[in-house]
Amino acid sequence: MMDAGAARRRGWYHGWNIVAVCVLASAVSNGLPVNAFSLFLQDWSAELHAPISFFQLGLASLGLFSAVFSPFVGTLADKHSARWLIGGGLLGIAAFYLGVSFVTASWQLLALYALLLPISVAFATTLTANAVVSRWFVRRLGLALGLTSFGLGLAGIVLPPIVAAVMPNYGWRAIWRFCGLLIAVIVVPLVLWVVRDRPAERDGRHYLSMDGREAGPRGHGHSTGQASDGLSLRVVLARRNFWLLVAVYLPMLALYGGCSNNLAPIAAARGLSPQTAGLMLSALNLAYVGATLVAGMLSDRFGNRLPLFGLAMLTTVGGLLVALGHSDVTLGAGAMLVGLSGGMWPLLAAAVAGEFGASGVGRAFGLLMSFLPIIVLAPFAVAKIHENTNSYVPALLGLSILTLAGGVACLLMRERRGPRDGVAQDVPPDEAAKAIA
Repeated sequence: MMDAGAARRRGWYHGWNIVAVCVLASAVSNGLPVNAFSLFLQDWSAELHAPISFFQLGLASLGLFSAVFSPFVGTLADKHSARWLIGGGLLGIAAFYLGVSFVTASWQLLALYALLLPISVAFATTLTANAVVSRWFVRRLGLALGLTSFGLGLAGIVLPPIVAAVMPNYGWRAIWRFCGLLIAVIVVPLVLWVVRDRPAERDGRHYLSMDGREAGPRGHGHSTGQASDGLSLRVVLARRNFWLLVAVYLPMLALYGGCSNNLAPIAAARGLSPQTAGLMLSALNLAYVGATLVAGMLSDRFGNRLPLFGLAMLTTVGGLLVALGHSDVTLGAGAMLVGLSGGMWPLLAAAVAGEFGASGVGRAFGLLMSFLPIIVLAPFAVAKIHENTNSYVPALLGLSILTLAGGVACLLMRERRGPRDGVAQDVPPDEAAKAIA
């Protein structure tokens, strides 16, 4: 029996397969609509007869309606099969891609970004992925969440240079159509085949405890400190750490969106070619992906407060460089520093898991994302201010200052190191004991 248990512990853990398909789902969901967005703006503006700032409203709509759907989707992610939630979301993504390839008016593109994309992204990416991964891991949870966040920037490393290179020959419609068919035919069946909601005995239990020994189900979707059904809106909103997470992530995300979604027009305004802009977007997303992995490992080792503060400071410096730099070297360096903000996603997920327990990750993280409407107009504002003032500096400087303030605020977070078995960190010891019981 001991030999069999040891064999299970040494074998490949299926949880890493779950992480891999979550990465793929996030990559295909964000690749063209977000990561390569700015590369399509010039062609959309010319062909669909609307200013660039109008198309930025598409991303604003995506953020707004994603926030509206997030609490609802987060609750479903805690209660229902991740396989079907992610698979259904990806079918919606495929339909969105195909729809974009056939638009003939600017309002149609905006409608797709506002109506179909938000609900599809909400089901296919972070909310559902964080919930299912948190049920598969306790040991190396930060690393697992960091890898899961790879998908948010992975496509951005590869796609922008490819899109910039092939679009002159094939056109933007063919690119969207091909990718939509690829998602429907290959990615969706793969997700349905691989994803399972919780580990079984045959998977081994060596990632379900901090020391690698067999662990019971507590904290992984069964009897957590605060079960999903018992995690109320009042409990979440009463936590100071929750509000500090809101304060640090919103400015960083606003600055990231303002820079990345306007990077090609910013480069063009400074005399740089579309190919150079594509390389800069790739570099930004390379930094994004690397930051998610490093941040996940830092979370496992040091907690979440100091890494979040460091990311906010680096993102602030990047925003200043993008705002004030004119050479390709300065602008590229600024873009890469802004890309480091991607490390906030595993840190946010790990902080939420530590605060509310694994079975409450979907609901609490969904509520965290419901604040997105506050900053969804950041890319639009950056573009509109440029159209009115012929300068990107005022908007980017303002967002950089807000990011600095959010980073300083997150130093007020209180977190307790070590396994909490799903019990929120600030619960008094007597209440924690009752919750575990």
